[in-house]
Amino acid sequence: MKHIGISLRFHDSFDSSVAKGIIRYAKSRSDWTLHGSGSALRPLQFSGRDKVDALIARIESDDEADRMAALHIPVVDIAGAHVRPVFHRVQNDDFQTGRRAGEYLRRLGSTRYAFCGVERVFWSRQRLLGFAEAVGVPVERLRTFDRSLPWWNEREDAPALIDWLKSLPRPVALFCCNDITGVKVAAHCRLAQLEIPRNVTLLGVDDEDLLCELSTPSLSSVRLDCDAIGYRAAELVDMVLGPHGGPPTAMVVKVAPRDIVERESTAMILENDPVVAAAVRFIRQSSSSRISVQEVVAASDVSRRTLEIRFKQARGKTILDEIIEERMQRARRLLKDSTLTMEAIASECGFPSAQRMYVLFMRQEQMTPGQWRKK
Repeated sequence: MKHIGISLRFHDSFDSSVAKGIIRYAKSRSDWTLHGSGSALRPLQFSGRDKVDALIARIESDDEADRMAALHIPVVDIAGAHVRPVFHRVQNDDFQTGRRAGEYLRRLGSTRYAFCGVERVFWSRQRLLGFAEAVGVPVERLRTFDRSLPWWNEREDAPALIDWLKSLPRPVALFCCNDITGVKVAAHCRLAQLEIPRNVTLLGVDDEDLLCELSTPSLSSVRLDCDAIGYRAAELVDMVLGPHGGPPTAMVVKVAPRDIVERESTAMILENDPVVAAAVRFIRQSSSSRISVQEVVAASDVSRRTLEIRFKQARGKTILDEIIEERMQRARRLLKDSTLTMEAIASECGFPSAQRMYVLFMRQEQMTPGQWRKK
């Protein structure tokens, strides 16, 4: 039997979802037994009966890293906070997470950006770098506010954060490296008398659904594929413990984030032209139906020519381009997160046919929808 340790805290949905992925893999292996920590499992002591052959751990401090390294067993880290060459890593692709956040906020029409992060941790820095690249702002010119994770967890009012928020240009799109940070920022926006999303459009990471819904207003967030992180971590452990002894050097496996879960904190189209903003909002609310340009015009208070001109000036694209992009975004999400057929996805996203969706995928992605789903 292979005795696999799980060193997670189960303080949030990240650990729980990762654990589900680990358990899903373990159930497919008759020679695996799990030893874990948490409310329903005996805490690991790493001595006596708690000795394990390998460990899947969420390492978030140098002290924890020292302790895990001293075990002299294979360790797969799923946090990516303190990078050490002795540990294998299966983690969220934090750079792509930042990119996805930046691309999303740009699509809302944002032109001013800021970032709140956790200082001196690898994953937060990677999210910042990806975000800066996506919004086209050099990282050294991006307005940032970094503090330690314990600081973000403190409940006391933070005058420094209030002052920083007041100093930002408005409106501003503010990307927070995780939901804990986002919730604290939301509370301090109220103290700074800044309205969300009118003055500050706010986006977090992790999609801690209870935390995000309790925030006022509710917090939009980048959802991570935690189940896949757990499954891939267990898969890597199995390879390391295999008959060939695993790879000679530590491996790093990155798991792409999932979609943006939209809530009240981003429920605003950041366009200076209110007519264009209303048109974009109508398109997004109707993305699952086969709306036409004429229907968008009919929902506005101006002529087609006027709307086309103002739309092009504000968005740099036509109304039809915006409709197609919304359909493509929805199609990508369904291809990645569902098992629906191509015909069902095309219908769900408002394409006139699966063939039309096929043509647009070939044009934009240089591959078919089926190839994109597999990739």
